[in-house]
Amino acid sequence: MRANFVRGILAAFAVFSLCFAGEFFLEWWRLGFPGMAAMSWAGQNNAKLVDILSPVARAYNNILAMLLATIGLAIPLTANMHAPKLIDVFFRDRINRVMLHVMAFGAANDIFVDYIIGPQFAPMWAVRFAVVFALAGWAALIPYFFYVIQFLDPSNILKRLSDETAEILLDVRDRGFDTDRAQEMVHERVFQIGTIILKSLDRTDRGIAQEGIWLLKTLMDLHGGMKKDMPSAWFVVDRKDFVGLSDEALELLNAERTWFEMKSFTQLYFAYQSALSKTGDVVSAVSYAVRVAAEADARRGDEASLGLAIRFFNNFAREAVKKKDAHGIYDVFAEYRLLARHLADHPKSQRDIARYVRYYARTAKGAGTPFVEHLAAFELGYMARRAYEGDSPAARDLLDCAMEIPNTEGGGVVQMVVEAKLITGAFFVQTRRLEEAKLVRDNLADVPKQAVLDAQRELLNADRYFFEVTDRQENLEYVRPERREPLRAFVHDLVPT
Repeated sequence: MRANFVRGILAAFAVFSLCFAGEFFLEWWRLGFPGMAAMSWAGQNNAKLVDILSPVARAYNNILAMLLATIGLAIPLTANMHAPKLIDVFFRDRINRVMLHVMAFGAANDIFVDYIIGPQFAPMWAVRFAVVFALAGWAALIPYFFYVIQFLDPSNILKRLSDETAEILLDVRDRGFDTDRAQEMVHERVFQIGTIILKSLDRTDRGIAQEGIWLLKTLMDLHGGMKKDMPSAWFVVDRKDFVGLSDEALELLNAERTWFEMKSFTQLYFAYQSALSKTGDVVSAVSYAVRVAAEADARRGDEASLGLAIRFFNNFAREAVKKKDAHGIYDVFAEYRLLARHLADHPKSQRDIARYVRYYARTAKGAGTPFVEHLAAFELGYMARRAYEGDSPAARDLLDCAMEIPNTEGGGVVQMVVEAKLITGAFFVQTRRLEEAKLVRDNLADVPKQAVLDAQRELLNADRYFFEVTDRQENLEYVRPERREPLRAFVHDLVPT
């Protein structure tokens, strides 16, 4: 944005200079190249100089009125729609401060030059400076108006807040910036980003909300990469930073050095609550951002931040179950399984995720949405299979968790649960893990033969694409061609014919 402003000023100066120079040269040539004495009023009619500068002063006043009116109207309007503290962001910007001072100085200087011109005193250098300065100010005016409009764009406000936060973090790490002051500034900017996200969701402005969500994720990545180089004082917060937390929670934050992640994840959690049941794509954007941030924490070995991200996933699951939001539940469980897939080096976290999926599936069933438990059977089976592929120490625990989901409900067989377990059993047959295949067969021993055959038929006939458009799109019941013969073999061993 600043680069566009600079390019605009240079282009305006170039165009103005060429036009005015060409205009002067043509007239000068037409009149026979007269000397300076023939073109100057100095010493002949000094009052004419005042007449020349007076309209310049009036134009300056009009320009200042236009600028102040634009700022006075546009900033409160934008602040009410997006960022309540936009006025503070506006006046922190150097270009805005410089342009307002330049226009005020130009108007004051022009009036002063008018004042010092006398009958026998013609300050020609001051007059020339006032005229040239006025031309320069008018040349900069149009690029500056474009700059102001761009500045008020919520996308640019978000980017500015993000850049300022990143700069503060770098100052703390590299220049020993005061940590208390830096924490206060970072809290304020992260809070403003969260406010813009929420206000955007109030107006269903999904694009701005998603931009803000991803910027928070980017800031967490930046902070996570420099945590090891930050001073110890940076990770100590107190009551004013997190008003609602208990003393024990503050102690945990300070011990785990996760206050920045807590602040950022909290903004995402508020966005998730606001978007749930209203804007499904924003719900997906929040859970995706948290999952990617968690994977980055896992790669850095930051167990505390990883655990915090997983706990926020649990909050998402709780909200989705509480509102019986099908899309939210599908989305959280999908991100859960993708996160578990990337945590082969973090078996404890894999076990925790499997346990949480099982817990929220039971909770949803008790709340009157039994399909969540059926979905969990597929997700837990997927987690277990990926854990075996990655040789995770938690693989057997994930399989046991998947097998805990009951095959029957209300005296009848739950076909989707049976299908999920058949897919898992076929995987073990294909990968020649005979002990695990037997464990799945034993778990399905209470399922009638015909129910198993019906489930096999449904799996083999399932299309790859689900018959409705979803985020996942691929049918849960779809069996890839290379898994179909192992599926038949597994079913044959289970119910031989």
